[in-house]
This record gives sequence, C-alpha cells and structure tokens, in this order.
Amino acid sequence: MRKLIVPASVCCVFVSAAVAGGIDGPDAGKENWDGSLELSASAASGNTDNTVIGGRFDARRVLGRYTHDIKSGADYTETTNEVDGEDVTETTQNKWFTQYRLEMQMADRTFSYARARYEQDEFSGYDQRAFLGGGIGHSPFDQDEVRWSLLAGPGVQYTQFVEPDSPDPEFKREETEVAVFLGSDLHWLVRENITLEHVADATWTEKNSTLESRIALTSKLTETISTRVSYNVKHETDPADDKEDTDTQLKASVVFGF
Repeated sequence: MRKLIVPASVCCVFVSAAVAGGIDGPDAGKENWDGSLELSASAASGNTDNTVIGGRFDARRVLGRYTHDIKSGADYTETTNEVDGEDVTETTQNKWFTQYRLEMQMADRTFSYARARYEQDEFSGYDQRAFLGGGIGHSPFDQDEVRWSLLAGPGVQYTQFVEPDSPDPEFKREETEVAVFLGSDLHWLVRENITLEHVADATWTEKNSTLESRIALTSKLTETISTRVSYNVKHETDPADDKEDTDTQLKASVVFGF
C-alpha cells in the first residue's frame, strides 16, 4: 500500500501546483471546470463469485491561452472460486492511472503541450510506469459539435517491472528510455444529448511500444447524469514474459457531470 500512496501523492502535488500556480492567463477565473465522474460496478454469484469496480475522472478548463486537462481512472476485479471445498479469492485486475496535460495556444489551432502520466498495472507485467514529455498539437476541428486534437512529441518513460520469481524480494528491474508519443483526442456531439468520444495514444520506445484506444458513447439523461458504454483496448508490442500482448475491456457506467 505504501508504494501506491507515495507516487499518488507526488502526482497530486504536481497537478495541484500546475492548476493553482500563476500560469493562468488574463481570463483566469472567468471559466469553470468542465468534467465528469464515471462509476461502474458489478457482482456475480454462483459457481464463480465476481466483483468488479471501476471509476474514471475527467476535467478540463480553458483559461486564456492555457488549457488544463486532467484524467484519472482505476479498475479492480476480485474473483472467488471453490478449490478443494474451500473458497479461494484472488485479485484478477488491479490497475490505475493519473495524467495531467497543459496546453498553451500558439496559433489559431496550434498549441504546445506538456504531459505527465503515472500508472500501475501488475497484471500487465510492470509495477510502475511513468511518462514525462511535451511537444506540438494541432486541432483540425475545434467547434461546439466536434473537437479533435492531434499531438506528437518526445519524452522519457520509466518502467519498474514485476519480478515474481526473483529470489530477492527487494529486487526491482527498472528501465528509463527515450520515448515518442503520438495522440488523438476526438469529441463529437452526434446529436442532442449523445456524445461519441475516441482517444488513441501510442508511446514508442526502442524495446516496447504501447498502443491504447478508448471509444465511449455517452447518453445524457439529465443536466448532470448520463449513461456511458465504453470499449478499451491496450496493446504491448513486446509484453512481459507470460503476459498477453492485448487487453480489452467493455464497460457500462453511470456518469456524473459538472
């Protein structure tokens, strides 16, 4: 638990400093945060007991030339099976991430950005992964109905791998690599109260590349409550030993907007 708390605290301090610091433009305070809190949960009983809990937080704020974009999410799954007459409970999914991106408008639809991301996903073969980088972005469409941003730039990626078979419990295999990030962020108001979102990220390093895609369809029920169906795909070109290269997840959620 301690190794979860320390990185999380660092990320919270970083985000808070960036948001509250003196980088806001002359229009600071004139616009509020726009975002959502997504919650999902399910349980099954019978031959196998299954408990699935998930959550996601998204927030965005435009202040003059600057745009703050914050994303965080977590998924946890616990499965209970009967083995030799006894119930055995195992954690089969345990992952979370937090990300902060700061954009600075340079031209009508072109901006520079800085991006920091931290994640943990023990069942993908790594204990911790962090990315820090920046670059240039461009918005082919930036309207009320369609907002689409493309991003590219260099960075540095740090990975700490899970080594369950190591004779030394304190041993940690670590790698720090130069990386290249490519991103696409699309929000489309298909019709009144129906929104389609597609976010795709690619992070290249010499030894492994990570491709992530999330597509979500959100239906607004009231001013603050919506339902959402999302499909997530994560692919590693060179996964850790005994790990699958592709993970997928289909999720139905309730969303609270603000």
